[in-house]
Amino acid sequence: MIAVGRPYPPHDVDRRTPQVTTIENKILYRFYPRGRDPVYFDNSRNGRLNSPNASFRVLYAAKRRAGAFAETFLRRPGRTLLPQDLIDKKGFVRLKPNRALRLANLYGQGLAVLGATAEVTASAPPYDLSQAWATASHNHPGKFDGIAYRARHDDDEICYAIFDRCARRIMVIDVDEALDSRWFYNLLDRYSVGLAP
Repeated sequence: MIAVGRPYPPHDVDRRTPQVTTIENKILYRFYPRGRDPVYFDNSRNGRLNSPNASFRVLYAAKRRAGAFAETFLRRPGRTLLPQDLIDKKGFVRLKPNRALRLANLYGQGLAVLGATAEVTASAPPYDLSQAWATASHNHPGKFDGIAYRARHDDDEICYAIFDRCARRIMVIDVDEALDSRWFYNLLDRYSVGLAP
């Protein structure tokens, strides 16, 4: 049996043609730390698809509310109760690009096309593997606006890592800093999560 190492970007990744998700006239969903700009492009080493050397910044969002919820509130596997103070620290924003965004697919068939596996976006920290792919995607001759990938905590959901090269294309539709809403409780029910006493 041949042991296979972690799938870092192959030497010819810049000559491969990624599958693309185009986002046009669509709402993007995001939870963010209250008190911070809801359109925040992160350049720390902490984000899964951030730059390892802060050469670009990344905004995380999701195709649907459920994906944004899973990636924000379900980071601790097996969690069945959410502490109120965690909820109180988060706001919710709906965003919309004012121009089409082209994102390289790091999920589905797009993985094999590039020489990747689902491990790239589903592995736990440290994020050296996923950040290597983020860099390869950012530097690809296709000049992609970001990466589309499956949420680690609900792989039915699609999420987006959007590069700061298109920061001026992201518009805020509305912000909700009080998550005491029916839609939020419906998401708790969806994932069988309750509120900690």
